[in-house]
Amino acid sequence: MSSPRSGGVAAVEGPPIVTAMMRPQITATRAMGILIVTMRLNRLSLLDQIVLALVAESPRHGFDVAENLATDEALSLAVTVRRPLVYRALDDLAAAGLITVARREPGSRGANRVVYRATPKGRRVNTTWLNSVVSHPRDARIELLAKFALRSRRGLPHQRLAAAQRRVFEPIAAALSRSPSGESPAAALVRRWRRESVTAMVALLADLEKNGAGGRRGASRSRRTASAKG
Repeated sequence: MSSPRSGGVAAVEGPPIVTAMMRPQITATRAMGILIVTMRLNRLSLLDQIVLALVAESPRHGFDVAENLATDEALSLAVTVRRPLVYRALDDLAAAGLITVARREPGSRGANRVVYRATPKGRRVNTTWLNSVVSHPRDARIELLAKFALRSRRGLPHQRLAAAQRRVFEPIAAALSRSPSGESPAAALVRRWRRESVTAMVALLADLEKNGAGGRRGASRSRRTASAKG
């Protein structure tokens, strides 16, 4: 399996926010009730990156990774993964040199569990991914939300990533606002649907950029709590 590659680096200060290229996958995931089956070609899949992020947090065996995916409140809203796919992702990551065996420990059913830890290369690859924007609005529904969930687990700020992602989506929203001459009613409906969706994402990202993870609602709740204590 070849090592993953990133896209162009956006012009922002601090650690690089990079534009992620589309990553074909062979992974079945479910987000908001929609089953998504994609095909992987020589790159890390979205599931690979999510599993790698969890192992980079702390050494884990496959069951632990699957449990975190299922029980983390934010992450489980973004993606649902069948346990066999988690073990396959661990195998692929190990073959790519991104994780390695840390130890083996007894399992609850007698068989030993293999605990993995991220290699330095794996940490670099995953950090780049966590700091990267998605190139298309459709990837915001799963990949971008998963990144925000995983970044929250590590206590990482979201403002710079939100700002970089907003700058990617704003031209897309503007392009969708222009109606081509002779557009059919069906095409106009699709274009309007996409425009409204992307515009809403831009507004949410701008709010996240300004107010942090809690957004306007979280900020208002914090102010009310502070007032009550005062």
